[in-house]
Amino acid sequence: MTLLSICQNVADFTGFERPVTVIDNTDPIARQLLALAQREGKQLMRVSDWAVLKKEHTFSTSNGTAAYALPSDFDRLVLETSYNRSDNDILTGPISSAEYQLVNHGMATTGTTEKFRLKAASNALKFELDPTPSSTQTIGFEYVSNQFCQSSGGSGQAVWTADTDTGILDETTMEMGITWRFKAAHGLDYAEDFRQYQLEVRQAVARNGSAPILQLDDARKLIVGPYQSDGNYGLS
Repeated sequence: MTLLSICQNVADFTGFERPVTVIDNTDPIARQLLALAQREGKQLMRVSDWAVLKKEHTFSTSNGTAAYALPSDFDRLVLETSYNRSDNDILTGPISSAEYQLVNHGMATTGTTEKFRLKAASNALKFELDPTPSSTQTIGFEYVSNQFCQSSGGSGQAVWTADTDTGILDETTMEMGITWRFKAAHGLDYAEDFRQYQLEVRQAVARNGSAPILQLDDARKLIVGPYQSDGNYGLS
């Protein structure tokens, strides 16, 4: 399904007039549907380490350089997948700042990489190795991409940008998520919609073969309040 068809289905389910377009539509309902679609995609992406969003990244180190850029679509690491492929050893991490300071006290600061942490540097998250590499090494890890949707040409995206975009994550699940959020925003009874959504997500997580990261009940703490035409459409 496209973004437009998802939003039209939600409008049909809830008794509102279906939008002809969503992107660049100034109608308050269309704008709210788009905002909720963005929120649903981002939150569903973080419910589980979805197989369709997992990617592998490798990079080569340089002598004397500890921190390296992460992929542009990086959301989070898949734990226990970080390896120094030059010597086929698993990397320990991500270690905390406290652990980093502890293990570096009185120990070698250069050599074969054994540990890593994620550290903010120059307004960006970096993959920092410890000890600092003293030679060229190949490092690899798996991560979860933030690109929950894609263009009509198949390019991954972290936000909906066109009516013809389609979901990388399951579109039916996203449609159900937008529906209960839309009802909640308008002060409508959404209890059954949320229950069905919970069931659908749990089944999707089970099919994915992973445990949930975000508890579904926590999602309701993040929903919008009753709908008000204040320019924000109940969203922050």
